[in-house]
Amino acid sequence: MAEAMDTVAAFPDAWDAKGKGVKGGKGKRQQHGDQGRKGKGGKGGGKGGKGGKNGGKEELPTERKDELEAQLIALSRGTESSATPRVGDLVEVKVLGSDPQELQGQMGPVLGIASLPSLATPAITVRLPSGETSVSASELRIVEAQRPLPEGSLSFPKSLTGMERKFVHSVCERLGLISQSFGKGDDRYITAFRPAEGSGSSGCEPSAPSPCSPSTTVIDVSGVKLDDESKRALLDAVVVPEGWVSSAERMVVCHGSFQKPKQMDHRSVVPDLLNEIATLRPGSTASLRVVTVARGENTIAVGVLGVPSADRNPHVLVATSPGAHAVVKDLHWKPWSPS
Repeated sequence: MAEAMDTVAAFPDAWDAKGKGVKGGKGKRQQHGDQGRKGKGGKGGGKGGKGGKNGGKEELPTERKDELEAQLIALSRGTESSATPRVGDLVEVKVLGSDPQELQGQMGPVLGIASLPSLATPAITVRLPSGETSVSASELRIVEAQRPLPEGSLSFPKSLTGMERKFVHSVCERLGLISQSFGKGDDRYITAFRPAEGSGSSGCEPSAPSPCSPSTTVIDVSGVKLDDESKRALLDAVVVPEGWVSSAERMVVCHGSFQKPKQMDHRSVVPDLLNEIATLRPGSTASLRVVTVARGENTIAVGVLGVPSADRNPHVLVATSPGAHAVVKDLHWKPWSPS
């Protein structure tokens, strides 16, 4: 049986659409995927040299690993360099020009934020040891972010190698971030996403208890069901080829029930993520936001944030070609840019 939450979904803007509670229906868990075939390798023309300590396996230098990991840790903590300070954040002044007030290096909490037409970045009021003062957001570094954290993202340059992108994927998995590669060849790059945490992470609001009782019902899959208005809005925003079968029905959160979520692949899913999923309740409302889109030969899907998920790439299947099985893992994803 599939548990479902009604959804107030945002695709891609915050369309305020409330849905009705639904009962889950029995369903078999199926795994679709293209199974690769092993090809025979050609014969080498000479003898291979002996491998080194790691059997000839190439690895990233430790310094490079530390550099990439530090950026991702900052994203997971809300202290990434691109983050705009919020009220309550502990910040440090990093004066970019002259410093007549000698503010460089002083730290203090953010008291207020003002966006002025004359300034490219917001003016931040900070309580420093020398007194309260207003500083441009570009001259502040977040030392400790106020919790809960909002959504955030970090795009790495196209200059990253395939090995570096693979390392970024592995660190994101460990830190509970979502990573996605975009583009092909020399244009390929990777972006890490931080879902909003706490009450904002689940995006859920309480509602009446679900009629499904986990103690008496076997749950195969749990997820978020789009309400009719959100479904129509998503299908209006994504061009679906004529003759294709439209879906836009749900986002899968986990295998099993919300109370006892199971991981969906062979990754070591962060325990905190499973604990967060366990706080979700059937029948509650949620808010989703589209961040990526993928179009394959037989499948169209959008990547979403807003509700914690054990899926490596949380998504909503939009449409499939007639008679085709949905295969999402091999799709090429692009950042969402609504028309």
